[in-house]
Amino acid sequence: MLFRLVLVAMLLAISACSSQPTGSGVATTKVASGVYKVKRGDTLYSIASRHGWNFKELARYNGISPPYAVNVGQTIRFGGSKTTTRTTTTTASKSKPVAPASKVTLRGWAWPLQGAVIGRYSAADKLSKGIRIAATQGQPVFASLGGKVAFATNIRGYGNLIILQHGTSHASVYGHNSKLLVKEGQTVSKGQKIAEAGDLDTHRVQLYFEIRQNGKPIDPLSVLPAAG
Repeated sequence: MLFRLVLVAMLLAISACSSQPTGSGVATTKVASGVYKVKRGDTLYSIASRHGWNFKELARYNGISPPYAVNVGQTIRFGGSKTTTRTTTTTASKSKPVAPASKVTLRGWAWPLQGAVIGRYSAADKLSKGIRIAATQGQPVFASLGGKVAFATNIRGYGNLIILQHGTSHASVYGHNSKLLVKEGQTVSKGQKIAEAGDLDTHRVQLYFEIRQNGKPIDPLSVLPAAG
């Protein structure tokens, strides 16, 4: 249960990391003062990006621990008074338009690893929001779709973990790896080797794989090509 709660919280924290709420701008310089109220659809990553901060630095400043989840109405502080932030973000919005985000659909997804499915997605089961694919130690794990590495670290409960962000609405999760081959912030292409399979924090060598759309898990088997 602890494993799943950590997973859900982390994905909610970053699954829309490149989205922009209506009326928000991208700050060209780091906002040094003010506060921001978290709105629906915000993540710590997107808030930090719009205000010129590194999201981990902003997390430390606000005492937010991994997996960096934020809640609607929560106050994020940059220092100083409330009025400064509101003025700064408005100016940034006018001075630099937000570039349109790249479009990502549910077409073109590829299997991250070839192997038998040993655990299936279940909408009714909170512990089964992805699939589990049997693997051999060190077997290559590939990016299911091109995107940006939003998370690449060791997380208790599912070993070495990678989360890729695909456009503004989609994310994919790769867990229990023995070795990570990419770093946070790196852009990867579809089919690129990003990790090696392992059995960290699980009972056998496998890959935990999850796809999220707008922060909600969907059945990976509904978008992946037919096996075989």
